[in-house]
Amino acid sequence: MKLYEFNKHEYYALILALNEEEALKAYEEEIVGEIEEDEIELTPDIITEKQALKRYKKALIENCETEEEKEEDFYIFINSFKYRQEEAIKRGRELSEKYQIFLVDGSLL
Repeated sequence: MKLYEFNKHEYYALILALNEEEALKAYEEEIVGEIEEDEIELTPDIITEKQALKRYKKALIENCETEEEKEEDFYIFINSFKYRQEEAIKRGRELSEKYQIFLVDGSLL
């Protein structure tokens, strides 16, 4: 599980995913519809949890007014994803959700 930042692409996104393939799939399916020809070779940056939290705190997050609320919200997402992943492994099942989108370019909303 890693955090992928799409900052060289058409639209900005921050995605938590099991691997880069799942992050690219999420970006294409959920955000852009289809990756443009000139973006196919671009790979997202892998960033740390600390870097991702810093970006999350700067964003406009619905129902979060303070940095503390944003941090709590961020870790709820992270921990929920980790928990679902651990439970799927315990039960010998494939994880149905292989990514979590944290931030997207505001112009898409």
